[in-house]
Amino acid sequence: MINFLLVGICILMFVISFFVPQLYYYFALWPNLVIYMPWQIVTSIFMHANITHLLINMFVLFLFGTYLERIIGSKKYLLIFLLSGILGNLSYIVYAYITGNFIPSVGASGAIFGILGTLAVIAPNLRVVVFPLPIPVSIRIAVVLFALIDLILLPYSMKTGIAHITHLTGLITGIIFGLYLHKKYKNINDFI
Repeated sequence: MINFLLVGICILMFVISFFVPQLYYYFALWPNLVIYMPWQIVTSIFMHANITHLLINMFVLFLFGTYLERIIGSKKYLLIFLLSGILGNLSYIVYAYITGNFIPSVGASGAIFGILGTLAVIAPNLRVVVFPLPIPVSIRIAVVLFALIDLILLPYSMKTGIAHITHLTGLITGIIFGLYLHKKYKNINDFI
């Protein structure tokens, strides 16, 4: 399954960058340098800032990515993952130029939010536990909560160190994919 490969690449890139920290210069997304190193729009998806960032993203990617891939197949899944991540990164570049904040960005969050957005449309009754809520909620409610948090924190991206615009763009991309796929997978809730 392609999701295991994606998780493996992220882990491998983190391990390599631990020993060769210069990789961040070449593979992280530097909004003011991306014109000279356009591959960063893709490579930054597979880089992570620290072990906590990596573990949280890989946990969520493993759970929800594996589930979505089983439903829609590897090709569509990979397309959602990459396009959500790439569009999230492109929006981060635009946001950086609008705000004048050129902090580099790394992580699979835009792609992961795309996966969550797709699941919220094609499997809306999927129950998830969102920390710190003690009860399971539908993935739709979880996605709305995540979007609200990112919208509220968007003006404080520089202070939080989180690319909230990337999350939101990935989520919107995933929702659009979900709407496109919805008719084909409309009975998926029968199996949840």
